[in-house]
Amino acid sequence: MPNRALRATVLVALLGAGAALVVLGFPDRSPLPMPLVHVAIADPYGHPPLEDYGALQRARRDDDLDALRALAETADGYLAFRVAELLARDPRLSPDARLAAFERVLALRVDDPLERAARRSLHAELGAVAEASALLATDPAAAATARERAITAYREALPNQAAIDGLERLIDDPYRRANAFLQAGLATRALEALDGRVAPSIEAPALRATGRHEEALEAFGRWLDEVPGAQAALEGEAWSLFALERWAEADAAFAALGGATGTYGRGLIAGREGRVDDAVALMLATGRASRMWTATGWLEGRERWSEAIDAYLAIARTGDATYADDAAYRALVLAERLADAERAQLARDLVPAGSYFALRLGATLDVPVVAREASGEASGEADGTATHDPADAAPTVAAALDLAKALRTVGDDVAARGELMFALREATGREEVLLLAEALQHRHGEFRQSQRAAQALLNAGDRDPRVWRLAYPRAYPDAVDAHGLAFGVEPALVWAIMRQESAFSPVAVSTSNAQGLMQVIPSTWGWLAELQSEDPDDPFDPDANVRYGTYYLRWLLDYFDGDAELVIPSYNRGQGYIRRLYEGEVVAGDKDELLRHIDALETREYLQRVTLNLEVYRALYGIEAHTR
Repeated sequence: MPNRALRATVLVALLGAGAALVVLGFPDRSPLPMPLVHVAIADPYGHPPLEDYGALQRARRDDDLDALRALAETADGYLAFRVAELLARDPRLSPDARLAAFERVLALRVDDPLERAARRSLHAELGAVAEASALLATDPAAAATARERAITAYREALPNQAAIDGLERLIDDPYRRANAFLQAGLATRALEALDGRVAPSIEAPALRATGRHEEALEAFGRWLDEVPGAQAALEGEAWSLFALERWAEADAAFAALGGATGTYGRGLIAGREGRVDDAVALMLATGRASRMWTATGWLEGRERWSEAIDAYLAIARTGDATYADDAAYRALVLAERLADAERAQLARDLVPAGSYFALRLGATLDVPVVAREASGEASGEADGTATHDPADAAPTVAAALDLAKALRTVGDDVAARGELMFALREATGREEVLLLAEALQHRHGEFRQSQRAAQALLNAGDRDPRVWRLAYPRAYPDAVDAHGLAFGVEPALVWAIMRQESAFSPVAVSTSNAQGLMQVIPSTWGWLAELQSEDPDDPFDPDANVRYGTYYLRWLLDYFDGDAELVIPSYNRGQGYIRRLYEGEVVAGDKDELLRHIDALETREYLQRVTLNLEVYRALYGIEAHTR
């Protein structure tokens, strides 16, 4: 008599991955204690909409290169991208064939400006294949074409070390090689490539970028001898004179330069020399908010409060997206201190609705109120279902949704997300965008591209609560809820930080090499691992990144006694700087002064945006704070 457990195990083994069990019936009589079950094994890849993915599965299973190449001729969308990736990296193909596949990958991929490392790595791979194609080409013209393609790819991959090495191999002309490095911001490499050769238009900016201003001046002079009146040379010469504090010569150079840059340079010189009236007049004359802001600092430094108010009001009236709100609020602060009711009201009227400063003045955000279940979950999210009826979707969108559902059924979640992201990129109708974005977030845990699409709708004035929830998603909820609870950190704060830091891309890399969802730089990552008595985890693992970022927020909350207005800028700039500034003589614990005296524009804007994110999350989801 067969053992029941053994029979069940054999049945599962026979079915295999991806096959469906179809029960045909039970016999009326059976001599066995357990009735026999007649089954049929149905291959889901043999039926719509998975036939093409079935062809891919069979080609990979059989290691059939010809089948893959044939599929590449007929596939489209995400499947074409996946096949192209496989062919591009298959060493059995000729370099020419691999190069064509890489070009297909580049043409099809969903480009994301935050995924710098992945994009550079892809271009470096393409460069290597194009270089191999050039080496093997027998036709000189084909070899030259492939060589130029490799150079272009390597330039796109800079400062990747493989790209640097590739350019040094491929570009024989030292001047061209030096210029390639200079354009990528690799000034030292550019000078090394010249190796003492004369090229003032390369030497001068490279020397200036490396702080060698005396040498730069000499090179700028040679450049102007070759090309009299060259604007870039005149400007570079003026700034090198400025860096050397040769004020009279620099002032004359900027005066000759003219325009907004010349006025700005002369304003800075007047400020350095203590000629405040001249400095302020010049900065205000530029009409640029960032330069006018510098003038307000000089006025405040000499306690010329009334003039500072007028300057702040002028900045506020420019409508500059970065400085106008800060300027209106600062004008209000100073006017109230002077008991100047008239200008205080002018300033108050210039504070933009919905801004961080409007919140400080007691306003509330205009976030749509949505009905929630008792658990606090937005309707439709708790069980992963969408909040829409896809019956009226455009045929292409409906097909993408059906294909993604089928792929998820067979366990290919990567392809399911890919198909939906490709369809989202092509979608033009509002409802189609919402259908695809909701499917990506609620069913497939993809938050980056779906959030970008929803944010575009918000930017266009859409007020639908569905759009708001997609633009402010509860991303990676299991990790955020678990680590937020473990460390006593409000989940809304984690999402507010994550949204600003990485826009929900788990592979985001910043220009300062901050990594992952919570954008932690390697040195801080190592320190956080040490605090937790463990070896550093993988920063590109979403759960690990959320854990480290949330742990850091807990540390900062303890360091600043729970004051979020100090915690948030510290996450961006560092707790040491913020504490020294806040407790120092100038700010002396006054939040209004802190907002003016944080010296990095990035950090001031970061505080404002994260705080707005936080309030939106609280309003949308009614999230309660976890406290210790």
